[in-house]
Amino acid sequence: MARKILSILLILGLIFSFLTACANNGETGDLYPHREVVVPTTIAIGQASSFAIQPDGSLWAWGQNNYGELGDGTTIDRLEPIQVMDDIVAVSAGFYHTMAIRADGSLWAWGGNMRGRLGDGTTTDRLEPIRIMDNVLAISTGANHTMAIRTDGSLWAWGINSRGQLGDGTTTDRLEPIQVMDGVLSVSVGIEHTMAIRADGSLWAWGWNDYGILGDGTTIDRLEPVRIMDDVLVVSTGWTHTVAIRSDGSLWAWGWNDFGGIGDGTTTDRMEPIQVIEGFVRVSDQISIMNGVLATSAGNGHTMAVKADGSLWAWGSNVTHGHLGDGTTTSRTAPVPIMDDVLTVLAGDRQTMAIRMDGSLWTWGWNEFGQLGDGTTIGQLEPIQIMDSVMLPSN
Repeated sequence: MARKILSILLILGLIFSFLTACANNGETGDLYPHREVVVPTTIAIGQASSFAIQPDGSLWAWGQNNYGELGDGTTIDRLEPIQVMDDIVAVSAGFYHTMAIRADGSLWAWGGNMRGRLGDGTTTDRLEPIRIMDNVLAISTGANHTMAIRTDGSLWAWGINSRGQLGDGTTTDRLEPIQVMDGVLSVSVGIEHTMAIRADGSLWAWGWNDYGILGDGTTIDRLEPVRIMDDVLVVSTGWTHTVAIRSDGSLWAWGWNDFGGIGDGTTTDRMEPIQVIEGFVRVSDQISIMNGVLATSAGNGHTMAVKADGSLWAWGSNVTHGHLGDGTTTSRTAPVPIMDDVLTVLAGDRQTMAIRMDGSLWTWGWNEFGQLGDGTTIGQLEPIQIMDSVMLPSN
């Protein structure tokens, strides 16, 4: 057991070293004097469920539980966090299924299993975690499909494949994991599209491409990975748009933009990556571009970003539920500041979660099923604290 844990930590250390080197490479290295990019691997948001790993490795869940997605052996919604597993290092939630990686590298799954999204070779829903595969380094779940990176850098996929989101060149659903790529450093799964960063920093995309969410300049679905851009450190897939951080700290976005989720000051869809602006401040008649970004997350029409100074910014859809966290339900076409001292952030379906520098967990937005975890079903227009301490991502 100790050797397996050591192996996982060593591999995570290599990835961390790569990200650090990229973030400090070239003329823009001074953007990151004390911090590195942070991917929120220790918290997760499903359709209306939430998860967090505490520093002792315990996994906690709350919110909607129609298909057993909380993993507590029931289908009872939970308004407050309950413990479901131990020894967990990463978690990811789809619409109605959840995946978690244990410290030994084993991957576990539970919840709804329509068309094989759990990867256990069946379509049987699971109310409690079951083991899927070993030697797993990273995991990302979409609405109905899942991607996993193994410790050798190989990328594996399973679940629904109606738009080619598995990337195997077909539209055939897969009930068990199949390999689709090698040399993968990071992966992010959307509703029906997938994005992956290879070890050389190149960004690849495949699957559903309405609104240009793949970023290849078309609206043509792709059954196999296509190259989108280079020098990418972080990518996040939302429902209908995608965002990425490049090695110079700049933030890029593309896809659907009806509520301003792209952050370019417009509501025009973008079929290719475009830089996110820093609000409407003009310098020498130029719109200021957002730089120094260390974390980002795309949700259901809204986007969140954390800058090097720890400030959290939000833009896009804010209708009804206030998931931007600015105290209003007004959508924003350009970033607005939300809170300070933030380490990383995760955007979901009209809900948002953030980990602050002290390890505390904050959340806001939609709360119909208790997914905020505050013991109520009352939505929140501003951040509220849910936990004192969660495990800090070690990417």
